[in-house]
Amino acid sequence: MAGEGNNVYMGSGNYNQSIQGNYIQGNFINMGHDLSQVATQIQESLIQLQTQGYTPQDAQQKVASDLVSQANNDSQAKSRLVKLTQYVLDGAANGLIGEAVVGVVKLTLGLLGIPL
Repeated sequence: MAGEGNNVYMGSGNYNQSIQGNYIQGNFINMGHDLSQVATQIQESLIQLQTQGYTPQDAQQKVASDLVSQANNDSQAKSRLVKLTQYVLDGAANGLIGEAVVGVVKLTLGLLGIPL
């Protein structure tokens, strides 16, 4: 069973021993989750990237780029992103969601050409 056990889902990417250097493959946000969980995953990804040395703006750009990639590869993810927008804006208005998450969602939609 060569190679078995070399990939481990890490919540925000996969651990893969066969990759040279950084073993975490991307910051995967599971768009199939409940919208509140997606917003939480975005926030966690931002924090993780900042602990790796990204500036807050670069972390937002990275997460937004990852979300754009997902949306371009999966029409359901794109649809969920549109639904996430209203959830995030409502949450931000109520103080439940931070501005960084709002920024990521707005940036993602802008990159996809979807108006707010």
